[in-house]
Amino acid sequence: MTSPRGLAAYQEMDVLAMSPARRIVFIYGFVLSNLRQALRAIGARDLEAKSRYLCRALEGVQELLASLDRDAGGDLAGRLAGLYAFFSTEIVAVDRDLDSGRLERLVGLIASLHEAWQQAARTVEQPFSVAR
Repeated sequence: MTSPRGLAAYQEMDVLAMSPARRIVFIYGFVLSNLRQALRAIGARDLEAKSRYLCRALEGVQELLASLDRDAGGDLAGRLAGLYAFFSTEIVAVDRDLDSGRLERLVGLIASLHEAWQQAARTVEQPFSVAR
C-alpha cells in the first residue's frame, strides 16, 4: 500500500520530468479541472468545496505565472502575465460573488487556451523528419 505522502512525491517527480510544454498543458488542465469542479460546487451550493477548488485553480494560475521566462519570452511573456493576472482576478471575484456565469466564461476561455497549448505541445514534440 502506498502512503499519501509517497504518492504525492511520485506525482511531483512525474510532473517535474515532463517537458516544459507538457508541464504547461498539465497545469492548464489542473486549473480547468478545478474551475469545473468549482462550477459544480456553486450549483450544489457547497461553498466550502467551491472555495477549495477555486483556491487550487488560483494556485495553478500562480504556477503558470511563475513558469514564465520573461527574458526569453519578451512581449509574449508580458502578455501572458497580464492574462494570468486577469485569471486570478476573475477567480477571486467568482469566489466572492458566486457568479456562475462569470465562471463559465472563464472556463470557456481557459479551455480554448488549454486546447491551443495542447496543439503547440504536440507540434513542438513531433520528431523532426529529414527529407531525403
